[in-house]
Amino acid sequence: FIPLRAEAYNKLGEYAAARSDAAEALALDPGNSATVMQYGIAFLGMNQADSAIVRFYSLPAGPERDLRLAMAYGMAHRCTEALPLLTALITKAPAPNALRERGACYAQLGDSTNARMDLDQAIALAPRDPVNWNSRGFHRWAAFGDHKRAIADYDQAIKFNPNYSFALNNRGYSWLQLDELRKAEKDIELAGRKNKSNPYVQRNLGLLARKNGAAKEACAHFREAMAMGGTPLYGNELSELLKDCPTVPVPQDLPKDGPGIPRPQRNAPGGSNAP
Repeated sequence: FIPLRAEAYNKLGEYAAARSDAAEALALDPGNSATVMQYGIAFLGMNQADSAIVRFYSLPAGPERDLRLAMAYGMAHRCTEALPLLTALITKAPAPNALRERGACYAQLGDSTNARMDLDQAIALAPRDPVNWNSRGFHRWAAFGDHKRAIADYDQAIKFNPNYSFALNNRGYSWLQLDELRKAEKDIELAGRKNKSNPYVQRNLGLLARKNGAAKEACAHFREAMAMGGTPLYGNELSELLKDCPTVPVPQDLPKDGPGIPRPQRNAPGGSNAP
């Protein structure tokens, strides 16, 4: 039952709950490949690419494993390792998900021509899939500074899925780049209501606050984004933004459970991201 619930949580985007269930299931049945897959998907959903790579790499090669491993490589900015996996999948069957992931990797490597071809083909094969439109908006247009065209693609993604937090947030970011601050605020805040665990929303709220001159509020949002797993698609940007924020002081006196007995610090299950 527990692995099935982990899978359900992953499909709902409740990745922390999925990770907890998968860890519990693997303690009972170590090495179960279906559970390892769900464990990796949960790490991927929480933007913890290195931990996801370890789990996916331990599984036998196959279409789903290779796609997920390539996605994790792409998130970790290791697209030279992702591309052979994606190309092999596309050679066998040009599925939209593999095409858009390869297009994203080409964009990450600065190859706008191949990125355009793959992302356009993904949309041609599945024109009603909002993920394809969001990916093209982000990787083909926004990544190269064309935010007006990016917004047009995000509009299509949101048309097919009005609850699509990532497309709403990405559109908000593009509005921000065009100095349309009210439109940006509306989209980014709506994205946050649709998905409260999206770190990219916190990052964009921080950028918006900074644009409005609210430095303290911006830093709070950047810290929240980091606590949620960071924003690996933007590389080290979040760490650089946090360098301009004052260090949060650490209390010198620990709370006590009883006379002279320090309260032990606790870590949530799976709190370490070390592979």
